[in-house]
Formats: sequence, structure tokens, C-alpha cells
Amino acid sequence: MNGFRYFGIIAIGLALVGLGFATHELFSARDSVERIVRVNTGDSAGTIGLKLEKVGIVPSASAFRFLARIRGVDRSLKTGTYIFGGHSSLWSTVSRLQEGVSENIRITFPEGLSMHKTFQRIEASGLATYDDLQTAAMDTTLIRRLTGMQLSSLEGFLYPETYLFPVYSNADSILAIMTNEFFRKLSRAGIDIHRQEDFYAKLILASIVEKEAGYAEERPIIAGVFERRLRLGMALQSCPTVDYILEKRGIRREVLTNQDTQIKSPYNTYRNPGLPPTPISNPQVSSIAAALTPASHNYLYFFADKQGNNVFTASYEEHQRRQRQMGL
Repeated sequence: MNGFRYFGIIAIGLALVGLGFATHELFSARDSVERIVRVNTGDSAGTIGLKLEKVGIVPSASAFRFLARIRGVDRSLKTGTYIFGGHSSLWSTVSRLQEGVSENIRITFPEGLSMHKTFQRIEASGLATYDDLQTAAMDTTLIRRLTGMQLSSLEGFLYPETYLFPVYSNADSILAIMTNEFFRKLSRAGIDIHRQEDFYAKLILASIVEKEAGYAEERPIIAGVFERRLRLGMALQSCPTVDYILEKRGIRREVLTNQDTQIKSPYNTYRNPGLPPTPISNPQVSSIAAALTPASHNYLYFFADKQGNNVFTASYEEHQRRQRQMGL
């Protein structure tokens, strides 16, 4: 009899553990990137669960389907366009499907993200396709309307920020929102592009500074290095310009190879003097300010140490010596 009592206690304990685990899975909020999920007429709870599992909103489609069934709502989930993710639980996700359509999706773009990576991030959210965004971003009529300039691309103008986009936004309106933020940020910083000589060239420089700078205080110094090189007719030899080429090929390197620096491309500043034809990233306003007012000094070279700080030197000999001293 004592044995039965012992096993009974174990069974009750296991049941309580299972109940605790299930409760945690149901009500514990998990963080995930916001995604647009479209629920179509005829979608079952199982189909919806699979869509949510695929984009990482729920832990499993079966858990979603089970919860919807025990709550008695598996046959009454509403169709529409929803935004799921952020900080939400399985329970709240099921509840959302009883409430209707969400209106905005939140997407964050870090500083220095290229247009290519920006569009990949938007496409992953479900808001718009990469191809639609790329086509719109190279539409010279749209570019002229958004920037007032005759350019080939919106690279550099898609300001890095966190946005709330309406879920039915098309590619043109997404780009308009991001470009408007670019000009709003410049205006708040007291930068009038119409009073700046050759502003687009400065924006290209700012996009390189953004990628090169490890810390904010380095930006004007780096801008000054590149300004001096441009005046002297020296190649910029900026690794991020080659990274920009490789990125579109799906290649990411910690250190460039000699072969990389010989790639034939107008963006390769190892082979070509001067600036690349467009920006290579979307810089923040502080990098733009640095490019507009670079620091005055005698540096012509710099490299990153093992802590991510840039070391600046005036001659190639000193540049090599400092690298040897640091074991680079």
C-alpha cells in the first residue's frame, strides 16, 4: 500500500510540474521580431498555427491549435492582416485573432544598414517585397520627388530609425516615410542641404564614415582622413566599400583578402580614386555632420585595434609600425 501511495505522490508531482510547464508556455511572454501575418478565408487553426510557427511567433503550431480548441475559438478566428510579435504570449496571440486587424508594424533599422539589408528586413516582416522596394528606390521620378535631386538610387536617404508602418503600405509610401525622416532629422540638426556645396558627395562620404567609425568621437577624425586623401588624389582604400560589393554576393568577411581588394567595381576604393558612385549605407545625422565639418589634422591612415578603436597615423611607415606593435 505504501508503494501505491509513493507512486501516487510521484504522479501528482509530475502532473503539477506538467501543469506548471503548460501554464508557463501559455502565459509567458516571449520576444520576437514583429511580422505581418495574413489570415485568409478558410484558414483553419492548424494552418494559422503553422504560419505563426514559421515566422517564430508561437513555439509550435500544435500548441496554438490545442489552445484555440480548448478555448472554443478554433472555428471562429477572424480573417485579416495582423501584426504579431514583439513581447507576447501564446494566450495573447490567440486572443488577438479574436479582435481584428492590426494597423501598424514596428521595424527597426540600425545605423549604417545598406539599402540591400534594409529591404531584406522589410521583406522579412511581410510588409513589402524586396523587388518592389528595389524598383521603387531606383525610380528616378520618385527619387526626384522625395529628394529634389536627380539621382539613380535612394541609398543613403533611408534614415536609420524605428518606424511604425501601416500594414497596407506600398513600396513608394515606405520609402517616402523613411526619406521624410531623413530630411526631418537634418532639419532638426540645423543642416540645410541646399546651402551645402555638393551635398550628395558629403552624404557618400558620411556613409563610409558611418561604417568605419567604432565610436562617435572618431567620426570627424575619419572624415578628415578621407578629405585629405581626396585632396591629395589618394585612393580612400576603405574596406567597407568592398564589403558593400561582397554583401550583395552574400559574402561576409572579418578581414578582406587581397583578391577582394582587386574586385572590378566602381565601389572598390582600393582600385578607384575618389568616392564611390552612391552612398554605401544609410548614415545617422552625426556621421553626416562629421562629413560636412571634418576635423583638421595631418592623419592619412588609420586601422582598428583589437578593442575596436581606430589608431590614426600621418605616414604609411608609422601606420605599419603601429600595426606591428599591436600584433596586427
